[in-house]
Amino acid sequence: MSANNNLSKRADFMQAAFELPEGTSQWIELVSGNRVLAMKRHVARREAWVIDTETSKGKKIQYFLRIDRSGLKGRGGPWSLARETKIIQALESTAVPAQIIYAWDDERQLALQQMVPGKGELDQVPPDQQQAVFKDFLDSLAELHKLDPNALGISDVCDWPVTPADHALSEVRIIESLWQSMPAPNTVSRLFSAFGSRWLENHVPQEINHTVLVQGDTGPANFMFEGNKVTAFVDWELAHIGDPMEDLGNIVVRDFFYPSSGGNLQPLFEYYENVSGIKVDNAKVKYYTVQQLLRSVMSLMYTVSNLKWHDEVAMNMGYEINCQRAMCDAIARSMNISHDLSLSNSGMPAVVIDVAEKHQGNGALKSGSQTLFALAIDQLKKQIQPAQDDTYIKHRTTHTTALIEYLARLDCYGDALDNFEVNEIEQLMGRSFSGLVAAEDALLEWIENMSAEQDEKSILAYLYARAYRLEDLMEPLVRPFANRALAVID
Repeated sequence: MSANNNLSKRADFMQAAFELPEGTSQWIELVSGNRVLAMKRHVARREAWVIDTETSKGKKIQYFLRIDRSGLKGRGGPWSLARETKIIQALESTAVPAQIIYAWDDERQLALQQMVPGKGELDQVPPDQQQAVFKDFLDSLAELHKLDPNALGISDVCDWPVTPADHALSEVRIIESLWQSMPAPNTVSRLFSAFGSRWLENHVPQEINHTVLVQGDTGPANFMFEGNKVTAFVDWELAHIGDPMEDLGNIVVRDFFYPSSGGNLQPLFEYYENVSGIKVDNAKVKYYTVQQLLRSVMSLMYTVSNLKWHDEVAMNMGYEINCQRAMCDAIARSMNISHDLSLSNSGMPAVVIDVAEKHQGNGALKSGSQTLFALAIDQLKKQIQPAQDDTYIKHRTTHTTALIEYLARLDCYGDALDNFEVNEIEQLMGRSFSGLVAAEDALLEWIENMSAEQDEKSILAYLYARAYRLEDLMEPLVRPFANRALAVID
């Protein structure tokens, strides 16, 4: 058998093993004119593939393949890959750097994109380079915000907001409409989601100064760079027409997860103001920081409750908790409430730790379940993970290990943490409850009807502290984004 046949069989095997639509490799060969050598799953929360190809002259070329599995089922939704592809294509003739779309397959819901040169880890380079790249990024963001959205031909995929509430809440309303037929999962996430949503409604900015095309999830890790220059903005899924301050709020959020500003965005936002001609409104930036985090909190609430085996389970679960705590940080900052609000009653309480330590034990005192958890974790770390050569499978093994570490912690804390939360809600609301679900039901009703600022502060104090306790409980899952803080903006 020839080497070429071996390569083709390898590509077909990868396609079948990971269930890409039938004929994917043949379609890539047809539109690219190259032979597919391999298709490797890319490490990301949203499914993507790195495609290795070879030209007839032996030159190796890589492509980036995106797939919309919801679109395959006829329910691509408001942020479909087809919509995103159209927006990217509309930017081809502008000064905004976006990746090239080589082909779109409507039948298979596939987008064959440019493998953008450079890297995305701005948080991993020296501070001087971070500043230079950040300014180049802001130059390009200013170009995006200077575009006339009406001239881009995207009105069929981007609605025009009219009122202040449309600008502030349109993306939140889309998420609500997507899940309106389903009750919120019966988890603590519903409290954070409801509180953030109600808070945004209570504090809508009333002035409309500019209406532009926003990337919708812009900032570090959503653009690629080489040296000190941005090579392309990536991830336009959430692009829409809105307030440019929303993109600055997005930058605050992405800098939280991928710290690249040295903890101070103020001089960078002043630079954006100078190159864009758009005045930065810090109150709005703080509001949209909350809005961006709430959108993640709301979406992840449903995503996490409906995860499948092929999804990034540990990554999504950890990211949900990170977003809940960050949203509380952002609301507290917008309301000029001290960060100390959360600290007097945060972290795992001593009474719960005592129960956990007795359950966890050592040696012969260790419970049966803890012994099994420890064995499984050791096997994964010491035997299975080191034996993996595939980058993606190694990544999956690491995250599966973290998931089991979290389950071991959950087993340790048992009912003690739930009982503690019931007591906290009883003290907050001044009445008794039969259990945690009943207590959270009552708190949810209060949240959905809160209007006074004092109500907001009281509820925020509890949710803020609980977010920190959840981060403690789920430490193995939140570890990639542990100990993050919002950068200064004023």
